[in-house]
Amino acid sequence: MPLRSLVTLTLLATAPLTAQAENFTTAAEVRPILESIKDQWIAIRVEGDEDYVFFTPIVSWRCGVQAVQFGFNDEDPTRELEMAACHTEFSNPNVMVDGDPIPLVTAPANSVQSVTIRMMYDDGSLSESVITRKQVLIP
Repeated sequence: MPLRSLVTLTLLATAPLTAQAENFTTAAEVRPILESIKDQWIAIRVEGDEDYVFFTPIVSWRCGVQAVQFGFNDEDPTRELEMAACHTEFSNPNVMVDGDPIPLVTAPANSVQSVTIRMMYDDGSLSESVITRKQVLIP
């Protein structure tokens, strides 16, 4: 066996094993995902006489998030978003199960022009985003 192949084989055999796949249950794991979609943390849809504000993207990556507060239009983000617990008993801890809070808040139709969201990760770090209706309005 040529020396180069022997060295390569030895290095591969003694290299540390790859870490287990991430479970997406800590700030370190979910922050990069949530920060990359920061301008899409919500969606807004008009249904009858109400604005439906969906927080689905946040709730989908909630493990690793300690708290989410929000405010409509010029309000400070002081309203608390109710979120389900992280279901660590399942292979996908971010799964939603029966009885979990629905990631939806309603307001009078066409009244939500912007949403300010403040997120606290489980490591104590904060992230904030102001999202306008135009950015996330769905038909």
